[in-house]
Amino acid sequence: MSALSLPHVSRAQKTFAFALAVLGAVAVAQVLTGLYLYTRHPAEKLPPEKKAAVNARLFPTVKPTPPAAPIKIPALAGVPSATVKRAPVAPAGVAGTLLQVAKGFRERGDTTNAIAKLQQATALDPGDAEILAELALTYESMQLFDRSNEVWRRLQSLGPVAGPLYALADLKLQVGVPTQAAVAANGSPAPGANEPGDAAGIPDGSTFGISEVTTKNEPDPEAETRLLLRVGVKVRPETPIDHTKVKIQVFFYDMVNNDQVVLTDAEVSYEWVTPGHDWAETGTEVLDVTYFRPKHSDQTSGAIGNQPMDVPDSVEKAKLAARKPGAAAELLPTSESGPRQYLGYIVRVYYKDQLQAVRADPTRLLNLFPPPFTAPRQ
Repeated sequence: MSALSLPHVSRAQKTFAFALAVLGAVAVAQVLTGLYLYTRHPAEKLPPEKKAAVNARLFPTVKPTPPAAPIKIPALAGVPSATVKRAPVAPAGVAGTLLQVAKGFRERGDTTNAIAKLQQATALDPGDAEILAELALTYESMQLFDRSNEVWRRLQSLGPVAGPLYALADLKLQVGVPTQAAVAANGSPAPGANEPGDAAGIPDGSTFGISEVTTKNEPDPEAETRLLLRVGVKVRPETPIDHTKVKIQVFFYDMVNNDQVVLTDAEVSYEWVTPGHDWAETGTEVLDVTYFRPKHSDQTSGAIGNQPMDVPDSVEKAKLAARKPGAAAELLPTSESGPRQYLGYIVRVYYKDQLQAVRADPTRLLNLFPPPFTAPRQ
């Protein structure tokens, strides 16, 4: 009969087992001691101010954006004061996108859609100077001068923070844009606008104003372009003047390569239509200015019409006036080469070297070449 025998256990194995049992007992004792201390002595609470500081750092709160304050527009001449509430903030870029779309419509001649887009843009951001300027210029192109003047006043009320557009609005309101009552449907002065004793068309604070500006294409077999510009300059009734202190400046502009606006190099001549031109017998004196570009002319030579000059006080002096080509270069370089096409004009009237009135077609020429309030030295 065989006997059952246990396997032999070495001394080293017994020592390892004993050490392991001791470590386990120590660990259990530490856990029990920790539980005892935790239940007998609860954790110390933080002061309220420290707890609030910790919570603020761990869980920051986002403060809601306060609603934008309404814009108060002060009362101006002909426009009562008003408070405009801002519309809810639209997604970034919406007003700017509408502005660009409106500019595209206006350039294509679709002023109705341009006005609609600009009105949407002003509803989103009534304090945007660029949108207001574009709206005013669009109204001007539609000959809605009452509305354009109202928008220029709104822009002016924004103050100098509007930057150069504030200066443009101030200029528009100082030198004047013809009111709707003084302009007929075809763009010429309305009947009675130039009658003696009538100050219509003369800006507030000015002694002289521009009562009419008309353009007429004249057929000429020797001319590529021949244009007659007729300008009526009106004096404020019952105002003593020194006619030798009056300066009338006419600038013609061309488009080069369909992408650049430059001062013309065409031939320019002046002729008074009314005799005397001293505003003694009549309240309005009329001047004809001719733009003449001959066929096959050298586009880069710089002709005598290059130079902006004051209108001489007689036809004879106009024929004998010596023109200085260098004067034009101070205002605008004329060395651009390429095919030229007539674009438009700017007419300025100065009295005692102070700007009285200005007229331009297209009106955007005033944005490119704003007239100085003091007549530049010739």
